[in-house]
Amino acid sequence: MGIIDLKALQSAVRDWLEENIPRDATLPGPNDDLTPDMEEWIRSIRRDLGERGWLAPRWPAHFGGGGFPPPASAIIEEEMRRHRQPPFGMNMTFLVPMRAWGTEEQKAKWLTPTLRGEITVCQIQSEPLTGSDLAWQATTAIKDGDEYVVNGEKGFIASQLTPDYLFTLVTTDPDGPKYENLSMIILRAKGSGITINSRMMITGKSQRSFVINDVRLPIEDVVGGEGNGWEVAQTLLDVERGGQGVTIEQRKQIEITEREYWRKPKL
Repeated sequence: MGIIDLKALQSAVRDWLEENIPRDATLPGPNDDLTPDMEEWIRSIRRDLGERGWLAPRWPAHFGGGGFPPPASAIIEEEMRRHRQPPFGMNMTFLVPMRAWGTEEQKAKWLTPTLRGEITVCQIQSEPLTGSDLAWQATTAIKDGDEYVVNGEKGFIASQLTPDYLFTLVTTDPDGPKYENLSMIILRAKGSGITINSRMMITGKSQRSFVINDVRLPIEDVVGGEGNGWEVAQTLLDVERGGQGVTIEQRKQIEITEREYWRKPKL
């Protein structure tokens, strides 16, 4: 990326926002459920932003981000903050643990389309019928050949935009020792075997849970390896609480591994 004219970039972002999200547009409130038409319109806006690199301007371009230098990223983010927006459903919490624990192939499969606005991923560890002990997950993923069979219920989420995938903790070894029997998976949130239930909050906003019935999951969609879900969850929770998720040294090593992989010619 060459030298960027920051004033021209600022004008381009402002013009795009005014054209695509007019200030007089009727947008859903924070407690409003989205109509199918509104959800599809939001998804189209997300895809356009992602194609321009404006959805995640600081993230590397090979992951679907903008790859912009800090001054340009700051301008894009500031203009986005200043303009009234619909709920884009950008759950960024899962991105750091995916980057820290995922293989480079998993990053290409999940980070890239997320940062380009092509898919939405929601991290969800809680279960409607269990207590507050994160280490006890009633949802199971039992290995069957080269796949897992997933059963259980995850919820509730308050995201207005329906996620395409769930980044979630499950039990992969029901008889294994606590903490070592968990794995982090990324699972489709729609389609055969998935039932979405809703409940209305006192605020008027809906929350949803996902009932999973015999959904088959490829082995390669386990993030961090089988039995390592507790460690992945700790990274996620640190980010959720405002932390970095990884140490400076860990981040450096992750970036070294990424450069070695992404700079290689792909056959």
